[in-house]
Amino acid sequence: MDVTRLRRNAPNTLVMLTLVLAIAGCGGDAASPAGPATATPSAAGSGMAVTDLSVIGCAAADPADAGELTGAWQGNDNGVYYIRQVGDCVWWFGTEVDEIEPGKTGQRGFANVASGRMVGTQVDLEWADVPLGNTVNGGGLTFFYDAENAQLTLTEQRGGRQPFGGTVLTRIEPEASPDGTPGVSPTP
Repeated sequence: MDVTRLRRNAPNTLVMLTLVLAIAGCGGDAASPAGPATATPSAAGSGMAVTDLSVIGCAAADPADAGELTGAWQGNDNGVYYIRQVGDCVWWFGTEVDEIEPGKTGQRGFANVASGRMVGTQVDLEWADVPLGNTVNGGGLTFFYDAENAQLTLTEQRGGRQPFGGTVLTRIEPEASPDGTPGVSPTP
């Protein structure tokens, strides 16, 4: 066995293995599984988490769908969270950066993204800070959705170097209509 050739091809093999695992994890079917997104220890025992990324496919399922969480939410951490729900899939962009300077990273305050699933009144998310803000953290979150009070309350945090700041998010826009759906129109 030629050790030099193995060493030279190792990066290519690693890239291919990563691509195969990413494709297998995302799958080609846009249908969502019945359960929430889950984080589990990896088989390699490295302490890294493997997350169900099938939430990505939900956007294509019905792009005009605007679930009951869709809208803007004020966090008790001075952040605003822009949430989109399609079926049981949930995404958000949260930030406390007041005046965003396009293209500039490390601006004062946090900025993060999250994706996950809503099952009943439970919202399970995986989140990560993005470089718009000046914080670097991430992990898993579970929120309880109280439709009557239009609030999301943090009930569990998984991982992360520091606690997640927003423990209560309250809907600020749009207000829910009488049938419980927000007044959001699809983009043309």
